[in-house]
Amino acid sequence: MRKCAGLYVLLAVLALVVAARPAAAQFGLRGGANLSKFVGGDTDSESKTALKLGAVIPLAHVGPVSLVPEVYYAQRGTKTQASTFDCGPAGTPASALCEFSMDYIEVPVLAKLSLPIPGARMLRPYVAAGPVYAWQLKCEYSLASVASEETQDCKDPQLSSASALMKSADKGIVGAAGIDLGVGGLGALNLDLRIVRGLSRLTENAAGPDVKSQSVSLMLGYSVLR
Repeated sequence: MRKCAGLYVLLAVLALVVAARPAAAQFGLRGGANLSKFVGGDTDSESKTALKLGAVIPLAHVGPVSLVPEVYYAQRGTKTQASTFDCGPAGTPASALCEFSMDYIEVPVLAKLSLPIPGARMLRPYVAAGPVYAWQLKCEYSLASVASEETQDCKDPQLSSASALMKSADKGIVGAAGIDLGVGGLGALNLDLRIVRGLSRLTENAAGPDVKSQSVSLMLGYSVLR
């Protein structure tokens, strides 16, 4: 049900973005690597590399500033000690590593500031920032130190402190920097580096560790003039 709901949200956002598109807007596709982990509390997690794919479209421009909604399919995850979430069956050592795999639909809404370089009309650096909301499509975990351990859903009763309390949505802030490189009348290539930091804890359990998500993405993209 959560996966279907996330897909409906993605389709609705894409339809809204396309319907609101001004005649001179740029529509872009972007994808790359997403390096994520859990932060905060007493967690000691390892970063996990996964994929991030999505679409970008500026809606409004005021001089060098533009409003840019985006939609991404983002894979997140980490390896963290079992003691953080009490994952694994009874008797699992607290030092054992639990590996989490979590899929989200991310919707950032960014304010983008272009930084023109005198004499380099086709090369335009930029910085951007804004809020992001993410809907969880999937959350699974396994004991990374046990080769035969099967992957379990995060709702599994063995994940005692987070079983039914793992949130199905996340909110955070985004900071980004990148370069748009024009390729004549064919559009523009894009290189984007960003960090997404969660603002809310990953679980509903207020008495548990204050663990949040953090990811760093490096993506390549291409946009076309409409």
